[in-house]
Amino acid sequence: MIWDADFAGGFTTTGPDARWWHYAQRPYVGDDGHVTTSAQGLRVVSSGVNPATGEPAFVRSLGQDHANGAGLPGEIDHVKWLSYANERAAGGMPGFDAVRGQVLHFDTVFSGRTYGTAAHPFGEAVADPDSDLRLASVAAPVVDFESFIGVEFFLTNTKVYVFYERLPFGRERLGDYAAFLYAVPVADRTPEDVHHCRVSYDRAAGTVRYLLEGEEVFRVDRLGHRLAGDEHLVLEHGGEDTPAEPRQFAAGIGLFTVLDGALPGRADPSGLVRLTPRPGQYYSTRQGPPAPQAFVDPGSAETSRLFGQGAEVTVASCTVSVSEAAGG
Repeated sequence: MIWDADFAGGFTTTGPDARWWHYAQRPYVGDDGHVTTSAQGLRVVSSGVNPATGEPAFVRSLGQDHANGAGLPGEIDHVKWLSYANERAAGGMPGFDAVRGQVLHFDTVFSGRTYGTAAHPFGEAVADPDSDLRLASVAAPVVDFESFIGVEFFLTNTKVYVFYERLPFGRERLGDYAAFLYAVPVADRTPEDVHHCRVSYDRAAGTVRYLLEGEEVFRVDRLGHRLAGDEHLVLEHGGEDTPAEPRQFAAGIGLFTVLDGALPGRADPSGLVRLTPRPGQYYSTRQGPPAPQAFVDPGSAETSRLFGQGAEVTVASCTVSVSEAAGG
């Protein structure tokens, strides 16, 4: 084990001894949550209250780029509360070094639930508010801020998902690489269920394995490339499949919405809310580029982004460890 957190000493994001840092693109900060710690671990609950139900609700949201007052990419609205372990890799990037010949493991024991998702304004575009990750979800993000590869577990009230994504934010430096998000349902759950989730990265082999309760449930072996088929494609940002070899990954905990996404498996492939008006940002998850993606709300009304929904995550422990790779 090279790093661990059981939250016995609390949860700090400021000061010289801070073990965590909040994701921020000023002035937008991913801190929309009330944080408490106890002998059971960390608990984060959306910081607002739904006046109709008294349940936790998100209060932070970001409009489209031209309307949010800061010119920020509107898709940052995904982030409600998000913190990462305050560690730096050898090259200075956030996270933990991935060394060839070793496997880097991220273990999170956590649970979560969503609130108020049934009050969504999207009509028949949402079939099951309890399982629809777009409306609200909790997660254990594992992200490389150099290549913008993300490999994560997400929870809704009734489903466990694995995410595989490449965020579009590095294109100015790295070129027009393929950017996308896939969400693969791997298990059913209830809001009370606690899960042991592990993401294991073998840099030399170029593979990421996702393990749930000790059993492999998914793997990616061509990082930077789209998956075969569109069965689980949530966001398609265009670009060319380009190999990626992350040199490090950062470990986090978060509360999210993914309102611009399509829901895999639905007859209606529309996204819910167009979070950014930038051209070339959204393509059809069914047809692919150059076909544009359709949205229920192309204007990103505030009432589409905040409708009384919220989330809660409880985390018993987070650990990072390494082991020798097979044949290493």
